[in-house]
Amino acid sequence: MRDRAHKRPVWPRRLLVLLSALNTVGALGGAAGLVLGILDLGPTVTGRLPFGSAVLGGVALGLLVAVPNGALLVLALQRSRHTGLLGIAVGAAMVVWILVQLAFIRELSFFHPLYVAVGLLMVWAGNRTVRLDVGASASSVTRELLRGGKR
Repeated sequence: MRDRAHKRPVWPRRLLVLLSALNTVGALGGAAGLVLGILDLGPTVTGRLPFGSAVLGGVALGLLVAVPNGALLVLALQRSRHTGLLGIAVGAAMVVWILVQLAFIRELSFFHPLYVAVGLLMVWAGNRTVRLDVGASASSVTRELLRGGKR
C-alpha cells in the first residue's frame, strides 16, 4: 500500500495547466478573429472600444490575456515554483480584464461571468499551488519577496 502522506497533491497545478491552456487558445482565437475581421462585434460595441477599433481590442486581448496565460502554461508544465504566484496574478488580471471590458462595451454576455469565475478559480488554484510547493500561504510568500528576504 502506498503511503499517501508523502505524496503531494498535483491537482491544483493540473487545474492551472488546463485553464491556462484553454485561456491561451481561446484568447489567441479571439484576438485573431478581431484583428482579421472574422469576429464582428457590431457597430455599437465596436464604437465603444478605444478608438473604435476591433483590431486594437484584438491586440489587447492577445497581449493581456493570451501572453500571460501562455507564460503560466509554460511555467506550470515545467513545474516551476513560481507557478502558483503567477497563477494568482494571471487569474486576478483576467478578472480585471473582464471588468475593464464591461466598462468599455457596456454589454453583458455569457462569457463575462464565466471568465470572472475562471479567473477566480485560477487565483484559488494558484494559492493552493503556492501552499503545496512552498508550505506557506501566498500572501506570506509575496510579503517575503517584496521585502527581498530582508528582516
